Amino acid sequence: MSRFTLDPVALRSNLALAREWAPAGARVRAMVKANAYGHGLQELIETFAEHADELGVATLEEGMDLRSWLSRDMPIFLVSGAKEWGSRKFFDAVREARLIPAVSSVDELRLFADRVKGTDPVQVELKFDTGMGRLGIQERDLPDVISLLQSFDTIRVVGLMTHFASSDEEDLAPTREQEACFRRVVAKLPENLVQGASIHSCNSGALMQRCLGQTDIAQGTTVVRPGVMLYGAGPSRYLHDTSAGDRLTEVGKWTTRVIEVRTIKPGGAVGYGGTWRAERPSRIAVLPVGYGDGYLRGSQPGAVALARGRRVPLVGRVSMDAVTVDVTDLPGLDYAEEFVLLGRQGSASVTAGELARRRNTIAWEALTSMAQRVGRVYYPQAGTSQSE
Repeated sequence: MSRFTLDPVALRSNLALAREWAPAGARVRAMVKANAYGHGLQELIETFAEHADELGVATLEEGMDLRSWLSRDMPIFLVSGAKEWGSRKFFDAVREARLIPAVSSVDELRLFADRVKGTDPVQVELKFDTGMGRLGIQERDLPDVISLLQSFDTIRVVGLMTHFASSDEEDLAPTREQEACFRRVVAKLPENLVQGASIHSCNSGALMQRCLGQTDIAQGTTVVRPGVMLYGAGPSRYLHDTSAGDRLTEVGKWTTRVIEVRTIKPGGAVGYGGTWRAERPSRIAVLPVGYGDGYLRGSQPGAVALARGRRVPLVGRVSMDAVTVDVTDLPGLDYAEEFVLLGRQGSASVTAGELARRRNTIAWEALTSMAQRVGRVYYPQAGTSQSE
């Protein structure tokens, strides 16, 4: 009784925004890792294939699935995650799926170079750490990187990338520092080793900043990598609440229906621990969704669902398979009526950002935590999932 309805029209709109906000002529690499940020990659794959130029994943398994689902050939980049270059099986699977991996350290590049000895040329990207402090080749390691690349003519560098740590914040000084470092690193690489390689750093935050007039950010990059913005969520509350955030459209709508309506007397308790007690004669609707579906127990206090285009409060603790909603002010509630947990109903909405704030987390987690038992339903007609 719980489903997540996907609107490809919204996805196409967000992809168009990414292209609009990108530097002129830049290719759009849609980040589709983690099952399209929890939405359902297989259901959305054709929309991505038609409206993006490239696709980015985090694991070999994601890349293999994606290659098998695509009805046309397009580049798939393995941008992060563990890469087992010591394993012939892993290397062969990467080549068979025609994935282009990112190499993130000198040690990884050395393992990769040993693996490609005697093979046909293999394409890779080089990922540089310019301030994220997580993955990436550091500037001090450039001499070793250059030496390895010069020693192996089977390695073809087709991309140079870095990842911004705080491009979604109002203060862009750290982002500009990262970009300056990245440009410095790129300039130190011999032209003959990276000729024709794409240059990219521009994530959702940077793209939205460019929409807000900060067009010097990521200027000249040849690829942009939108992620969470493609699914209709700003990467921070600051950006979500700007004119850029207002132009995004949420791709998914999480709905369910009532399984029980109960009358609670004043003082009556609802849910584990009796943490909520009725202050008046109350009617409580039980919805068949809980933390087993990814609607996390930490979603309260203050969480709401939508019914009849109104925001109604969740009461009591979230259970594994159920939540309870106070519907006292919705007389004559029909068991067939739709409740919205994420998305729009009439003029009211619950965004991924709001869900995240209720859980003291981020929109990415609110979206990707949705369990597979929540059925993904694809609506190819314009706007059906968000306007009803």
